[in-house]
Amino acid sequence: MRITTTVLFFVFLLTSFTFNSFSQGGNGSADSIEVIRLNNLFKLQYRSEPAKSFEYANTALEISQRINFLSGEATAYNNLGVYYKQKGDYDKALKNYRLAFNLYESLHQKEGVAKSLSNIGNIYSINDDYEQALKYYTQARDIFSELNDQGKLLMILNNIGSIYLDNGQEIEAIHYYQQVLNIYNKNPYQSSLFDPFSNIGKVYFDRQEYDSALFYFNKSLKKEEADDNKFGIASALVKIARLHNARGSYLAAEGAGLDAVDLADEINAKPILLDAYSTLAEVYLHLDDLENSYVYMNQYHIMSDSLFNESSRRAIAELEKAIELEQKEKEIALLKKESEIKDLQYKNSQLFNYSTVALSLLLLALAIISYLKFKQNRKAKSLLEYQNKQILESKKAIEVQKMKLESWNQNITDSIEYAKNLQEGIMNKNNFKENIPSSFVFYQPKDIVSGDFYWYARQSNYDILALIDCTGHGVAGAFMTVIANATMNQIVIDEKETDTHKILQKLDEKVREILKQKEVTTMNYSMDVSLCKIDYDKNILTFSGAKRPLYVVENNELKEFKGNSFTIGDYYNSPDKKFTFQEIDISDNQCFYLSSDGYADQFGMQTQKKYLRKRFKGLLENIASKSFSEQEKSLRKEMKRWQGEMEQTDDMLVIGFSAK
Repeated sequence: MRITTTVLFFVFLLTSFTFNSFSQGGNGSADSIEVIRLNNLFKLQYRSEPAKSFEYANTALEISQRINFLSGEATAYNNLGVYYKQKGDYDKALKNYRLAFNLYESLHQKEGVAKSLSNIGNIYSINDDYEQALKYYTQARDIFSELNDQGKLLMILNNIGSIYLDNGQEIEAIHYYQQVLNIYNKNPYQSSLFDPFSNIGKVYFDRQEYDSALFYFNKSLKKEEADDNKFGIASALVKIARLHNARGSYLAAEGAGLDAVDLADEINAKPILLDAYSTLAEVYLHLDDLENSYVYMNQYHIMSDSLFNESSRRAIAELEKAIELEQKEKEIALLKKESEIKDLQYKNSQLFNYSTVALSLLLLALAIISYLKFKQNRKAKSLLEYQNKQILESKKAIEVQKMKLESWNQNITDSIEYAKNLQEGIMNKNNFKENIPSSFVFYQPKDIVSGDFYWYARQSNYDILALIDCTGHGVAGAFMTVIANATMNQIVIDEKETDTHKILQKLDEKVREILKQKEVTTMNYSMDVSLCKIDYDKNILTFSGAKRPLYVVENNELKEFKGNSFTIGDYYNSPDKKFTFQEIDISDNQCFYLSSDGYADQFGMQTQKKYLRKRFKGLLENIASKSFSEQEKSLRKEMKRWQGEMEQTDDMLVIGFSAK
């Protein structure tokens, strides 16, 4: 009986070995050789021919799944993850990296496991989760060290240096980068497509050591060109464009930026395009080319929306639901397996109750059945452990998606906060508060950035002050303020125009020209303006307005000077637009006020109605006798009382000043 059992056991093992060998896809078969060929073609061409390489990886995956070639399937998943990462589709990249990791781990392929860990760490790094990224990089580094894979070890050390740099630990980053560069210079053949120069250039760029930074960026560009790595070439060109822009070489920055856009667009590298558009928008602003600056600003925000828009968030939410559904299905499967195990145990116990008459015959049957049941139970247990592991991985995937969504939201908010600082810097550039100290500015955007802003300049013995209310609010309104600010600088500072009605006339023409608004449409963009010129020699204030008034309070009485009834930039009746002006004698005890329509249009919590201009003018009469700092506090306190918990409906801007 022992011999028979041993023979059965040997036959069972042989069968299992044969089945497992088949599950690996038989490396000698034509299909598995084709999978290996396609995966290798992807590695050779994904940098230079991304669209073609995607087809290679996708076909390799389909064949691998059809013939159950797990090793080829894992490599195909990893290659697809690389493709989606380059495109900026990070949720798909992470999903494919995870699938590759699971297969490599089940096959005990250490090199594949380390490669997947490194790629997963890259996704965490992109999402600014430096602690998690460093954890995955460290695990990958240990495996590559064990395998003595110097080429991939160099890349991991470089990635760790990048983590330290992004985390503000510049000294540690330089230490890693220099270590990598030293090893690379001794053995450059170990990583033919590895670029050790770019990150060192970035460190010098952050230090504003531009000559050293340019040296390393150019070495990076030459390296990527030699390897025909189009993604690397485009990325290096963006870095060079930023450097030239930072040092004031705007034409050189323009050339590098345009080359980067052409190449990144050709290979559909959205993250690189995003950086290139942002850089060119800033370059053209420095070159006073407002039209191109506006075009690339707009392209930047369209591209940003395509990467981080609501549909992407919905895709993440759908992925979470799918993972949750998969978890429930696995839990049901687990319950079924537990029930099967209990049934098997019960049947085994019944076997011992058979009659002793057939004991000798049943002992052999029992030995065979018990062994088969043992194998089945052990397989069921392994399956339970695997499914439990899958459930944990699914939960981690949900956490990663949530983390990425929070990170994207934070990146967008940080960008808008940066735009807010730029906008406030533009308003404060010409020292309005220092030149007219008897004044206040009540400024309360609806969103982080505003469509309302003020512009000031001193020309000869004149002070020229404008309050400009642009179409819209938030990012859309802020775009218009950039155009208005640059155009006012051109008219008043460059062209030396100081007549208020002529300034508005030219502003209208230039804005329509920049925005190409040459006919009446439903999408006309415009701006309302209150414009004052203070002549200190003649003691006269000249006012011109485009749909916005000037309020003057003297001896507790308010007088309103209305502007013209048409707006700036709108084509409607544009051939007949003739802006006029009004002159006001300046005397003591006068307070002048300019305002957008946001304060008067705000709804109140208690009344559910607007504040309205009548109530606003009464408020100005009541506070005019106070100091200007107290007036600003009164405006803010009154709006807080009126608004309550009601959402702010528009940007608010009120300026008060004395001309004496």
